[in-house]
Amino acid sequence: MPQLDLYIAMSQVFWFTLVFIVFYVFMVRDILPELARSIKLRKKKVGENTSGSSLNDEVITVTTQTASTLEGSLNDSRTLLSSVSTSTSTWLTTSLKGVNETTLVDLNKSYIKTIGELKGRSYLLEQSIKEK
Repeated sequence: MPQLDLYIAMSQVFWFTLVFIVFYVFMVRDILPELARSIKLRKKKVGENTSGSSLNDEVITVTTQTASTLEGSLNDSRTLLSSVSTSTSTWLTTSLKGVNETTLVDLNKSYIKTIGELKGRSYLLEQSIKEK
């Protein structure tokens, strides 16, 4: 049986042992100290929470900083929106005046002239129908 061949099995055992040792050294040297440090820090913070209020103070500080930042951003956004609104309103008013003075005056005159001609024709037709 090939899986029981001593020559192949020893090669596999050697490489498995070598990879396992490298992985073990990596875990012990790099990963486990980081985990231990974070666990100690968490225990320290939780322990201070019961005896002192360091964590609560930190939460209050972060909350007030966030609230002040959001309030400042809201005020900035509000002023920006109001200035954009007023400038847009001014631009729209001047644009409408310009369009009214140049394009729409001629169109309005021709529209009124056409309406007058149509009214006149309908009046003449009514008069001619009444006479007959």
